[in-house]
Amino acid sequence: MIEISLLGSTKVEVDGVLIPESSLGGRLRQVLEILALNAGKSVPKEVLADYIWEGSPPATYVGTLESYVCVLRKRLGLVGGRRSALSTRDRGYVLEGDDVRVDLDLFRALSCPATSGTERVHRALEALDVVRGPLLASEPYAAWAAAAREIFDRELAETLAPVAGLANQLGEHDAARRLARHVIERETYCEAGWQHLIRAHWLSGERGEALRTYSALREVLLDGLGEEPSAGSQELYLQILRCQDDNRRVAQSQELDLLLRLLRQALESVPGVRVPSQDAKLATTAVRVLAQTA
Repeated sequence: MIEISLLGSTKVEVDGVLIPESSLGGRLRQVLEILALNAGKSVPKEVLADYIWEGSPPATYVGTLESYVCVLRKRLGLVGGRRSALSTRDRGYVLEGDDVRVDLDLFRALSCPATSGTERVHRALEALDVVRGPLLASEPYAAWAAAAREIFDRELAETLAPVAGLANQLGEHDAARRLARHVIERETYCEAGWQHLIRAHWLSGERGEALRTYSALREVLLDGLGEEPSAGSQELYLQILRCQDDNRRVAQSQELDLLLRLLRQALESVPGVRVPSQDAKLATTAVRVLAQTA
């Protein structure tokens, strides 16, 4: 079994044994990464060469690529031929087979929206456990890797943002927070992710954190795009503020009821005092009693 991890620093295990980084360095590693990134698809030799030599491959690139693939097969314990997990096909190379697993493919399988409800949320959380770091972290400067990272980050945000919303609907606010945070880490300007995070804080009773998160969203958009949050984000913010005002009025009303109840009990304990039935007259009666006892 060959297990290839691209989400984070590149790691390769063969039958549970980790291949040392020193055995898969430089362009040799890049060839494997590109093939794993396109697992199941034939990658033409000229495309491989264009990627790893950044648009300026040497005239002898075909022979060099063939030598890289030959070394890769040996390091992975593979043989040549069309039945190999790393085979030559259509003037290129393809990495595929039941004995090949790539973590990127596992992420996509787990985050696929084929399921619904709670199961979809839990599978999305499992998908996040696969993500150890940025895609192709071992290639911080290669243009092809940067392009692949950008595509994957957008894919992650578009896939997981709706699941964060679903988690909020199901009352799984911890899950919604985790999913939403991953979304905005990858796509900073994804307002849907920010909205789900704000709502998760609010619905779980963290109103102050919800308001701070909206403030962070506003700062990000103003600094990065020179724009205010969308009407939807602003309405969510106003809903939280209105809810706070309603809660404050309820608390004040409950406190007043308690004070009136205590005042009534105090007046009832004073001999000869006729306690009015209406709460509005309690204060007047209390003032008169106090004046008489002064």
